[in-house]
Amino acid sequence: MDKQKTEIVKLLKHKQQTCARLLEKMGEQMEAVNNQDDSRLPLIIEDKEGLIAGLNETDEKIEEILDGLDESSRKSLVLENEELGNRIEADLKKIIEQETVCQEKLNLVKSEVLEKIKGVKSGKTLLKGYGVSKRIKPKISKNV
Repeated sequence: MDKQKTEIVKLLKHKQQTCARLLEKMGEQMEAVNNQDDSRLPLIIEDKEGLIAGLNETDEKIEEILDGLDESSRKSLVLENEELGNRIEADLKKIIEQETVCQEKLNLVKSEVLEKIKGVKSGKTLLKGYGVSKRIKPKISKNV
């Protein structure tokens, strides 16, 4: 029983550290989005995906161990580690907020690019309306 509790606490601490690293990556992502650094953004997102996969694995391990505990042990575990849980929750809220801001900025850039593309397409259409000028034939015959 105590071994399971210590394992869960260890996993929760690992989760909190991973959340902190993910929060750092979100800061890098915000900076890359603000600077429109398209070369760094895919690398940052790839790193974030790895960290998120690690968080999911940690959550699964915690769930497996929790299934083996009775209700009173779960309640005592929650009370003993309430501060750690609050830190994890606060970090996750910050991550979600920053992700939302980045998504909105990227959507704005996307709509601007689409407007430019539409403008270019309509410009081409207008030019086609004038047509290609025909070659002016000389009024004097070459035979003269």
